[in-house]
Amino acid sequence: MRLSILFLALIVISLPVYSYGHAGCTHDHVEQNPEIIETEEFIPKLQEGGRVLADYPNVRMTADYEALNSAPAAYKTYMETQLIPAVLDYYQAALKVKYPLTKKVTISSSTVCGLPTPSILKKGVSTDYIILLDSTLDEEGSWVAESYSCYLSSSSKRPYIAKTVFNRALLKDASNNVLLHEKNTYLMLHEMLHTLGFSKSLYKYFLDVNGNLMTNHIKTVNLLGADRMVLDVPSLTERARNFFGCSNLEGIFLEDDGSSASYGSHLERRQFVNEHMTSGLIYTQRISEFSLGLLEATGWYLPDYSYAEPYWHGQGKGCGFIRDQCSSSKFDWEGYGYCSGSSFDCGTYGLGGGKCTSDSKSDNCKYIKPDINYHCENLDAANHVRLPSLQTFGREVDSKCFSGTLSSTSSSASTTSFCFKYNCTGSGLSTKLQVNIGTKTITCSKEGKVSVSGYKGTINCPDPLTFCSTIGKPYCPRNCMGRGTCVNNKCVCKPGFTGKDCGIAL
Repeated sequence: MRLSILFLALIVISLPVYSYGHAGCTHDHVEQNPEIIETEEFIPKLQEGGRVLADYPNVRMTADYEALNSAPAAYKTYMETQLIPAVLDYYQAALKVKYPLTKKVTISSSTVCGLPTPSILKKGVSTDYIILLDSTLDEEGSWVAESYSCYLSSSSKRPYIAKTVFNRALLKDASNNVLLHEKNTYLMLHEMLHTLGFSKSLYKYFLDVNGNLMTNHIKTVNLLGADRMVLDVPSLTERARNFFGCSNLEGIFLEDDGSSASYGSHLERRQFVNEHMTSGLIYTQRISEFSLGLLEATGWYLPDYSYAEPYWHGQGKGCGFIRDQCSSSKFDWEGYGYCSGSSFDCGTYGLGGGKCTSDSKSDNCKYIKPDINYHCENLDAANHVRLPSLQTFGREVDSKCFSGTLSSTSSSASTTSFCFKYNCTGSGLSTKLQVNIGTKTITCSKEGKVSVSGYKGTINCPDPLTFCSTIGKPYCPRNCMGRGTCVNNKCVCKPGFTGKDCGIAL
């Protein structure tokens, strides 16, 4: 079938201040005149109830780096051999596409997405999605990346040509820094997911299970006296209801910060702290079932949820977690993953410590903002923490964060974070947590403060059953990026790849 492709109004994603904490992610929408490009797209003949996952092919994705020729050679090499291929491998493994392109994508015009048409598009490339990479050096700017979804298919309206521009002043070559490379990976996963479907400009094109344009799925819901944008797609809404334990949840609440163009194109941070698709880049984040669920909600893809990472912020907490103010005395908000005051404590996933804070996108709810200087996988953290000789740091050592006042000199020392190796034993109510503190071991059989012989102060023991089933439970990050096999919660990488997540090409 000969189809034409509608030029989509550009979707721009820019992230200011690329720090180890978090940054804003804002969108500007630039209207463009429609441009028609002919292609062919397979239109599936849906059976009643939709087709099974195995019936669809994995999405084919292509990146073009010609526009990076003006960047330093090392930077282009990092993008071309490390960062972008890892992200493409992840999505190609995690997503099946319902409407694959059946002919090569060919562009005859001199420009595409504001760039000279790359040679692969002039010759034609067999793919379902292509992203054009570009960069600039803007030392005065506060943006990190801008991504544009350029073309939609005229039949399914699925985006299939996109562009990302990096600001080299803030998005650095991370060839020699595995933690920065992981953060860059989350950044690009975030950017690409916007162009795949997570943008308010694209919601109106979402398809239902029968392949028809969806209706009445973009809603306005009053929450705490304010009108909020909610995305109500059956598969995604049901997933959220089951997760939070709220049977009448209206849908997924989207970012409402009207002071920036992030509005409506991100998950609401108040309800999804540290989730991959909240606005801004939080260092210790995860790509959860909700990120992949949003892609399923488009009607264009079927995700493999084994590529979602464990996520439990607010799980099972009920409707009050969604609808009540954090100042409400009805709930133990600290038990919900939030914090109070300006304390220093462990972050949601136990990867390190940080300070209790809030921001404009968290609706004044406070959470632990991670600090790279206290990150348990950062070898340099030993230069910043209290009692470094007792702690264990590193990417592969699997230590976790524990808070406490432990000190060698003072019984009134402030609360800080510590990185200790640990071991979970038993099961169910008999679960115990053993924490290795230097050459000593303490056993946590219940939540509470525990002293350590030879030291002043205490360590805060978490509830062992909760800790061992969430923070302390091992898993394969991002299911090994499609580059390996998860065996006993460890990635066994395919030849040519290495790292905890197989995210590094040899």
